[in-house]
Amino acid sequence: MKELPIGVIDFKDLINGNFTYVDKTKYIYELVKRAKGYYFLSRPRRFGKSLTVSVLEYLFKGEKKLFEGTWIYDKWNWESFPVVRLDMNEIDTTSPEDTYNSLFLRLKRIAKDYDVSCVDGTISDVFYYLVQDIGRKYNKPVVLLIDEYEKPILDHISDKQKAHEMREILRQLYTKIKSLDQYLRFVFLTGITKYTKAGVFCTSNNLVDISFHEDFSQMLGYTQEEIIQYFPEYIDMACQKLNMSKDYLLEQLEKYYGGFSFDGKHFVFNPFAVLLFFFHKSFLVYWNDSGAPKFLHDYLRARKVKLEDILKKDLLISYIELTSREIEESVAKSFLVQAGYLTFYKEIDSGLYGLKIPNIDAGQSLSQMLLELNYELDIDDLNRIGVKIKDAVKKENVDGLIGGLKEILGKMSYRLSEKIKQVTKNEEQEDKLRTIESHYEMVISGILFGSGVYHEIEKEVSGGIIDILIENNGVAYIIELKVDKSAKEALEQIKERRYYEGFTSKKCYLIGVSIDSRLKNIKEWTYEVIEAK
Repeated sequence: MKELPIGVIDFKDLINGNFTYVDKTKYIYELVKRAKGYYFLSRPRRFGKSLTVSVLEYLFKGEKKLFEGTWIYDKWNWESFPVVRLDMNEIDTTSPEDTYNSLFLRLKRIAKDYDVSCVDGTISDVFYYLVQDIGRKYNKPVVLLIDEYEKPILDHISDKQKAHEMREILRQLYTKIKSLDQYLRFVFLTGITKYTKAGVFCTSNNLVDISFHEDFSQMLGYTQEEIIQYFPEYIDMACQKLNMSKDYLLEQLEKYYGGFSFDGKHFVFNPFAVLLFFFHKSFLVYWNDSGAPKFLHDYLRARKVKLEDILKKDLLISYIELTSREIEESVAKSFLVQAGYLTFYKEIDSGLYGLKIPNIDAGQSLSQMLLELNYELDIDDLNRIGVKIKDAVKKENVDGLIGGLKEILGKMSYRLSEKIKQVTKNEEQEDKLRTIESHYEMVISGILFGSGVYHEIEKEVSGGIIDILIENNGVAYIIELKVDKSAKEALEQIKERRYYEGFTSKKCYLIGVSIDSRLKNIKEWTYEVIEAK
């Protein structure tokens, strides 16, 4: 049984160390088979971008032996090319001056490796003549690989002035790519956020952005089929330890680490989180805990992003919104899509996508940050009570579930009161009640995600719309919220409109919840059970 490649981002180390490689070379072949290619790919952190860059490096260096057994092995001619690789993770981004100097040192090191001189001048001059001289010396076009192209900007995302200065430094470097065309065989850049052609790459309009291209939507990340194919022994060991069936284990994997889509049609799992799950054999928030990015917290705080604006059901984004602004100027939903905390779940129209939180791992982190920033909720309180809520769902304890929600809402009552005043300002009474109801729906959704409970809000069924739906291990919880009305009335709506009809194969808990607008909390709840057919 091969080892799990946790943290292994060098392809040679991965192969020689007998680690599992989920073969993505069929996608890579589609990029490299042309005589010349310039590509850009954005993906969230910990999605395999650096490993992909490494695969490309060894491919173009002609190291055929490393690729034995892969799809591309007998389809590539294995000609060797000089490769210039820049990893912005290696650059000191403390200040613009440090970044500039660090880039200089890195370029000089590459010049030394290829035994060419490094000219004096600006950073753009050094870069241009480095690539030119390497190409001339080896009488071959150069392969240029740049990993995490925008990291110096992201490191200062909450400081617009410094982010702008970093962008100007990178502009000097990247805008030389087009003028180097005669010396280049292949160009590949990765990053978390999409570039704009008016920004860092203002003159590099020959870059083809494949970030949301259907043909490459599963190039990074694992599909469920790949998990089953490449990790069968690890699946069996996890099933044995957790006393789960294979189907239920895969269902939980999807809820915790899957759900990412980059075209609204095809879905993948976060590979880093999946590998850590197989190592620990426990469902935890690995992707977020591997280093919730400081730039995300800084962004949410600086932009005063609202929980209800992110969790609402009909959240849409267009391709234009994703590409029309600079990184530091992007709107919240665009930024969160690119950071991986929101994802496409369907394509509404050409270039228009519906958004949602992809899974528990992403949702727990994002919701906790927003509950803390919006409502000053103590995260220790949320984690402590959240464990009870999650356990209540697992044990079919409706009183524990709703009681836990009530306890957390009680700790938010003051800030919640202020937020409701803001969202209902100038509304008529009937509209005000609907708005309050919707607001509580968003807040409770945030609490559920923050507690690690996967769910859906405003789920459309034949009889209407379910406010909150939780499904777990063959059990469905259908929750209807009513403001200043009885819990019984909420329950009767579920029954009258037969919201449960689409879930007859599951055991269903029909839960009516009454919220007191004066107390700013759950007042009462009632429920009935329908056994699975």
